[in-house]
Amino acid sequence: MKAKLIIDLIKAHSSGNEYSFETALSNLASDEEKKGNLSLSTSLKRAYKQNESNKEQNNSYGSTGSFQSQGVTFLPKDKDSTLDLLEIVHPSIKLENVALSNKTKDSLKQVIAERKMSKEFLKKGVSPTNRILFCGPPGCGKTMTANALAGELELPIAYVKLDGLVSSYLGQTGTNIKKIFDYVRDKNIVLFLDEFDAIAKKRDDSNELGELKRVVTTLLQNMDELPNNVFLIAATNHHHMLDSAIWRRFNFAILLELPTSEQREQIIKQNINNSILLKDKDLRMIIRLTEGMNGSEIKTFVESLIKYSILNKSSNKILSDEIASIWLNHTSLFLSEASDDFINALKTLNNNGISIRDLEKITGIPKSTLSYKFNK
Repeated sequence: MKAKLIIDLIKAHSSGNEYSFETALSNLASDEEKKGNLSLSTSLKRAYKQNESNKEQNNSYGSTGSFQSQGVTFLPKDKDSTLDLLEIVHPSIKLENVALSNKTKDSLKQVIAERKMSKEFLKKGVSPTNRILFCGPPGCGKTMTANALAGELELPIAYVKLDGLVSSYLGQTGTNIKKIFDYVRDKNIVLFLDEFDAIAKKRDDSNELGELKRVVTTLLQNMDELPNNVFLIAATNHHHMLDSAIWRRFNFAILLELPTSEQREQIIKQNINNSILLKDKDLRMIIRLTEGMNGSEIKTFVESLIKYSILNKSSNKILSDEIASIWLNHTSLFLSEASDDFINALKTLNNNGISIRDLEKITGIPKSTLSYKFNK
């Protein structure tokens, strides 16, 4: 968390000004959400709104989709574990806060435009897009993109919790699915089903039991009955495992892949956020060194740079050889120094401008040994 935002929050609390406190808390939550800390952001907002919710009793859903003014509602629970089947998230990030390809941004901007003109669409017998499937490997921004889209649509998200949804008791998972869809049916809301493959696997898989096949059938029936006021987003790391009938229930699917160099630059700059000063050549080096990383891994690496700067520097500047050392620790944690993969990592640093002399300082391996291994 930024120190300034914490200080502003404390000052607002000390002043007794409720509006200033709410503004400071909102700024803090928004900053955490922009950095991808969605759970922390939601917890900050929920902690404040738990006290405020008793002051507002309005059971209708306005055009803005504001959820906190809806009055007290009881979330559906799993019968046996008593776990909530979903949580309500209030996104504040927008598409500009997410590193997406131009193609993906254009597709989502069209979705937003359609939603804003939904009345005109419906008058002419055409339904606006309200069923999207996000596919792609872990850490590539599916959850963050869902939050950003909901933020653009000014809608809350009903985030389904798979740990409560999937039950070991016969028939209970299907019942839980129905509870979730019944809960959102009369609301202007985004229903977000993460890890979608857990409840939407192919029914022709001989390794799966009949119970899962019944779950998929229940899911399909509820998706078919879902009204247009509910915007459904599902996300999966394993789209090849989905039942063929599932695909037909979505308007389209978007594949979120490993970030390009332009996307990596955006992720790096957003997460550094003036916490450390980088020369342009070092920024370019970080962009190259993070090739092949997903967005989550890039964020973790950048946080390692910031932590190093705080712990070891009196200023917020960081040097090329320090970046190289941190990157090496980050990428070769489980590699033996004698392994080819470790030597290849050193070659990557050398190709990005880190001298053999600096590599000797970083690793303790003599220059002569490094030169020999590089030329093998």
